[in-house]
Amino acid sequence: MSRVVRFERWGGPDVLRVVEVPARRPGPAEVQVTVRASGVTAGESAAREGALAELYPRAFPAATGSEFAGVVTDVGSRARRFAVGDEVLGWSPEQGGHADVVVVPEGALVRKPAAVSWEVAGALYVAGVTAWTCVESTGVGDGDVVLVVGAASDVGTLVVQLARLCGAGVVGVAEATHHDWLHAHGADAVEPADAGALARVVHGRAGRVDVVVDTTGADVDHLAEALGVPASRCVATLPLEADLEFGPAAPRRAEVLAELVDLVAQDRLHVPIAGAFALDDVVEAFATAERPHRRGRIVLLP
Repeated sequence: MSRVVRFERWGGPDVLRVVEVPARRPGPAEVQVTVRASGVTAGESAAREGALAELYPRAFPAATGSEFAGVVTDVGSRARRFAVGDEVLGWSPEQGGHADVVVVPEGALVRKPAAVSWEVAGALYVAGVTAWTCVESTGVGDGDVVLVVGAASDVGTLVVQLARLCGAGVVGVAEATHHDWLHAHGADAVEPADAGALARVVHGRAGRVDVVVDTTGADVDHLAEALGVPASRCVATLPLEADLEFGPAAPRRAEVLAELVDLVAQDRLHVPIAGAFALDDVVEAFATAERPHRRGRIVLLP
């Protein structure tokens, strides 16, 4: 038997339950992984509340868990890239990562470097690939000035760092309690304000803005207009994150994830971890993740 997190109706964290289900062997091109850590994402909270039901319909009972890290315990007859005992991280196309054992396609896994902790590996996929997509899609490069709204969020912290690795200057919009972290990672920091006031403050600090990344769901078009930034260089992360978790397979995601975890292993990318919870404490884990003004990922440790 395997223990998994499921829910049978829309609602808050209290609808989540840990249940036992028959364990299944991997199919020919699949790999079975004993999970050591699995991240809790904002997209999973929105999906559980029913906010994404029209875009990404789901049937009950529904599972949770888009990302995980663990140890390979079985491989299918045609799986060639991994062997029993390998340490891996990846994603669950069926959102079944909040479990003690998960079976996924071989292509949904990459190798975990020994230098990367289980907590960080299990919480890297969604925020990491979303942040990478934001930086890549807006063409962030050397000398650009990037404004990150919600710079202390799960995705925002990684956008800040990836933009800096590209040679860009970064201004992070976050509550004052997060400014020391932003300064330590090479970013300027300002407090949240309405679009007009924020544009005045940022222009006064940086002189110009070339790229806007919003992780909060704010009116990015209004802010871009106030800053004079073209739409092609503005991006909102929430739709990207939801599509990455619940939409069709995105190209290059394994390649990107492998690049990101290598940056972590080299100590060039830091994934803040705000707390770790046992699988049986999944309700508390989600409740903690959904509180405002938190910096860092919440992870489950089966």
